[in-house]
Amino acid sequence: MQSAEFYYSQVKDILTYNGNELDIQINYGMLLLSLLCWCFTVLRVFNTIPDFCWFTFSCLYILFGVQIGICLFIQCIGISGVWCAMVGFAYRMWVHSPADPVLTNKLIVFATFGSYLWANFHYFRSEGSFTTISHVIATWLGYEANNMWVKTHQQREEKQQEKVK
Repeated sequence: MQSAEFYYSQVKDILTYNGNELDIQINYGMLLLSLLCWCFTVLRVFNTIPDFCWFTFSCLYILFGVQIGICLFIQCIGISGVWCAMVGFAYRMWVHSPADPVLTNKLIVFATFGSYLWANFHYFRSEGSFTTISHVIATWLGYEANNMWVKTHQQREEKQQEKVK
């Protein structure tokens, strides 16, 4: 049985990329950009800010938990699964939502998607195909999670409308 200090050290290495400054800058920059994109695309479907915040923090809690668990299990480092899943979720929301007339929102979304492609190209060149495949899988899981969430959200709205009738 490993000590708590061992796991603390492992989680610290996962979240800090073992001190690799370039990886820290790329991944935490992508996390920030994907969170902005998330806000601009997902916020539109919530009626209140507290509902949106609860949903966002719940998703982040789950995503970081899964990311850390996977890294502990397969001995990898990083948070790229978090931002890839967030980009996948936001992309599906952007594609299947009514057009957003605000130019700033569009610029943030396009900047995020462009940065996502750049970061994945960078990691494909520097880390190889395993990292790229894991990024694609995380993005797809985020996309599919949004698909399931939208269906659940629509069913909930239909039930509420039936109650009103």
